[in-house]
Amino acid sequence: MGRKSREHRERRERRAQARQSDRSWQLEEELKSMKDGDAVFGTSKDCPPGLRDSHLEDILAFESVEPGTSLFDGLQQHGIELPRPETLDEEQSATKIKQVLRALSELQIILVGYEQMSARKFYRTLWTQTLWEGCYVQKRTPGAVTIMDVSHSMPKSEVMAILEDLAKSTSVH
Repeated sequence: MGRKSREHRERRERRAQARQSDRSWQLEEELKSMKDGDAVFGTSKDCPPGLRDSHLEDILAFESVEPGTSLFDGLQQHGIELPRPETLDEEQSATKIKQVLRALSELQIILVGYEQMSARKFYRTLWTQTLWEGCYVQKRTPGAVTIMDVSHSMPKSEVMAILEDLAKSTSVH
């Protein structure tokens, strides 16, 4: 490849990276404003161009519950019955939780912070809070995972540690 065509290609790549960087910044600012500035972003230096923007767009869609279908409604539309919590006993709640967790895993959503809850309390929390906090969307970014803290009390450092562990793993067992 000649020097001029290489320089032209490099200029084109720099312009494309700048556009992606601007788009990432806009998406991050929109997400920060939705969460009153309480948002942390990070990307591996090996992240391919465009993947960060796509992932941020997925996060924005997930967090934009008002204009979209909530997880609760989306699960129901996809055949998951979600009876009122007071109609279920401990065993029925546990069975329903497994069904919901399986359906959420298909959307690449992982729930944390429920370890100390009984099955009935966990299902009640899902039914009254958690399933209303995210939008039912199919992600465009393969492999992107959403983590939701059911307890709303997990320190950010613990959530970040979970994210780091996920980022280090190369396969799911």
